[in-house]
Amino acid sequence: MKALFRMGDEPKAFELKDIEEPVIEAGKVKIKVAFSGICGTDVHMYHGAIPLGEPALLGHEFSGTIAELGEGVEGFAVGQEVTVEHTYEVCGSCINCRQGKYQLCEQRLSVGFEKPGAFAEYLLVSPEYIHVLPANVSLREGSMTEPLACAVHGVELVNPQAGTRCLVVGPGPIGILVGATLKAYGCQVDIVGTPADKERLEVAKVYGLKILSLEDLEKQQDYDLVADCSGAAGGINTALKSVRKGGDFLQVGIAGKPVSIDYDTVLFKELKIQGTFCHNYPTWERALTLESEGLIDVKPLLSDDRTIDQWEESFEDLSNQKAMKILFKF
Repeated sequence: MKALFRMGDEPKAFELKDIEEPVIEAGKVKIKVAFSGICGTDVHMYHGAIPLGEPALLGHEFSGTIAELGEGVEGFAVGQEVTVEHTYEVCGSCINCRQGKYQLCEQRLSVGFEKPGAFAEYLLVSPEYIHVLPANVSLREGSMTEPLACAVHGVELVNPQAGTRCLVVGPGPIGILVGATLKAYGCQVDIVGTPADKERLEVAKVYGLKILSLEDLEKQQDYDLVADCSGAAGGINTALKSVRKGGDFLQVGIAGKPVSIDYDTVLFKELKIQGTFCHNYPTWERALTLESEGLIDVKPLLSDDRTIDQWEESFEDLSNQKAMKILFKF
């Protein structure tokens, strides 16, 4: 089968290789991949950020059908349509694992990073991280559960109340999903980007997010909650300026490198800063509920379905903001 690897930590060190299908193991589940999305993290890695140190078969946003069950696996059936968290293995005994925050386990191994991912036709996963798709959520939509779960997880960490005035900085897929999740939780949501984000901001309108220009934002710097989803130094500083005194600042976007901020802003405004990383089982289930109940429709974010052979064109298009979200279809 064809599989897309990151061969090294240098920029654009990607290679499409022919490899053998994985052989089922006891306690594991073999998934036949239907759709696999290119994440912003994958794009970061394409450009040499987020070092892994050794070759890796990428792909961690995916859906598929159960092809085979390993010895000892119960509660699932061959042919079920599923999506799967990219957690593969954790220690189970550290304080984060004991508190249900296993995504923060120091020994965590992840699909698409340390373990073979879903930029291939088949992969092995751990059954405890499988989520069966609701009947009204398609495989294509189901492949978007991972980024939606990231958004839900971040929003729930700051626990906004209905009516909270929110600003999202950065209208990429995650930014729009964070905005859509805040709307679903009853918040008022504005979103801002740069002139280069014009087409992405048009997508944000579909979700009922109010579009602001950077000039507009100069007059509105009193938000209860600001979420930076850009990961860019300019976006982070814009976000810090825009939150009111005593407000909440949520860092969602990955910078991929050190950034410089006016840290005294945190002090003088008495800001509460919350980072968010990944997701866990409850936030995946709530993400699927938002999809199945029609509260968040992920389809407007989907730009194109392509084959794995089109990987280079796809990564370049995403790097140049010529697409919002690209799925590899197997």
